[in-house]
Parts: sequence; structure tokens; C-alpha cells
Amino acid sequence: MDASQLLNKAEELMAAERPEEAAAIYADLSAMDHLTDEERANSLFGLGTCEFLAGKPARAASSLQRAWEILYASLGMRHPFTARVMVMLSRALFAMGSLDTGMEVGRSALKTLEELYGKNHEQTATAAFFLAGGAQASERLAESEDLVRQAMDAWSELHGPKSLQVAMCLDALGVLRNLCGEQREGTDFHTAALEIKLALLGERLDTALACGAVGIAEAKQENWSVASSRLAQALRILEQCEEKPEQDRATFLQYLEECRKHLSGGDNNA
Repeated sequence: MDASQLLNKAEELMAAERPEEAAAIYADLSAMDHLTDEERANSLFGLGTCEFLAGKPARAASSLQRAWEILYASLGMRHPFTARVMVMLSRALFAMGSLDTGMEVGRSALKTLEELYGKNHEQTATAAFFLAGGAQASERLAESEDLVRQAMDAWSELHGPKSLQVAMCLDALGVLRNLCGEQREGTDFHTAALEIKLALLGERLDTALACGAVGIAEAKQENWSVASSRLAQALRILEQCEEKPEQDRATFLQYLEECRKHLSGGDNNA
């Protein structure tokens, strides 16, 4: 197979969630002679993505940096492929703990995507959301919230206000509110995200755990009735799941017993 066919094969493996096999093809490709700049950058981008997914951020950053250098020289900064590589590079840098450099790279990529496509575009929204994670890790909480809201506004327009993408943003806003010490607002954001996930995904392990987490948050705020309802819901869903994480189940039961003790004592705080 020629380079184009190998790239297509690797992309098919990525789509099939088989990154280890794809990585082997990308690695072989990136070492080949006589590739075009775009083919070599594509192979390095794919390899870096696979390395990132495998939990090897330093190796990923090295591959992605090489891809970026090729694209910067051949296509320039304002090309969409260059920006796409920069978004992935910023994620690898964040995972390495290189937060300031990751923010610089991520901001540059986002600016390019906004200029190319506007804010209400899938790639722009995705870049804003990932950059928000780096801003949060850097303790730039106001910037992180602005970026999450930018992504949420775009995804609301693109996928609807009750989409999983919006739920991701609501959860991210919940985390930020909690970091700011605003637990009530944080819990409200997580609850809104949970309702979307239950409606779209149904009752399964991840929604059970999200239910339990909301229940615990309500219990910590002494909202015993609401907490009891959410925790009981989480335990009921867990009983239907093939995988039953015992530690989570035990924690939910512990908080549920505390809620019932307060409710039986006449504390009906909702």
C-alpha cells in the first residue's frame, strides 16, 4: 500500500477505536522516505494522537511538535490543519504539566479557528472546551469559565441545548463553581447535566455514578430529601448494571443512611 492507503487504513482503525494498531501504521509511515509534507505531518499527527490516548503525553508532544513544524513551514499558521495539530499539542502539554506553554499554543489555535470559521463551529467549540481545561488547571478560573460558556453557546446552536456536548459544559461549569466555593450553584449545574444524560443515555453505569455524585453533593449541603432521592436512584440503577463498583455502592449507601437518619428525626430540609 502507498502512503495514502496506509493513512486511510490508520484512520479506519482510529474510527474503530483501535489506536494501538493505528499507532504502528503511523509510526512506520512517519519514518518513510519520499513523503509529501502533508503526508508526513498527517502521520506524525496520528502518531501523536495515539500516544496521547495511550497516556504518553511527552512522546505525544514530541510527535505533534514535529507535525506542527512541518505544517508551519509548508502551510502557515492560518491553515486549519495547523490549528488542529496545535489543539492536540496543547492537550499533550497540559497533560505533561507544561501549562503556560499549553495555554499559549491553545490560545493561538483557538484564535486561528475563530478567524477561519467563527465561534459557532464544531472545531472552534472543541478547541475552546479543551483550552478551558488547561485554564482551569492553571487556576485561571475566570478565563476557563468564559471558554466553557463559549463552547456551550456554540454547541447549543449546533446540537441543541439538551445535547451531550452541552451536558459536558454544564459539568465543567459545576466543577468551576465548586472550585470557587459556590457549592449550591455547582450542584445545580451538575444536576442539569445529569438530567440531559439520563434523557439521552438512559440508566447505565456512568449515569448511576453521576446520580450518586449529585446525591452526595446535596447531602453535604444538608438537603436530605433531595439527596435521599438521588442516592436511592443511583443505587437502583447500579443494581441493573452488569458492573457494580462496590466502593461506590458502599459510599452511596453510607450517605443514604445518613439522609434517612436526618429525615426520620424530622429534618425535612429539601
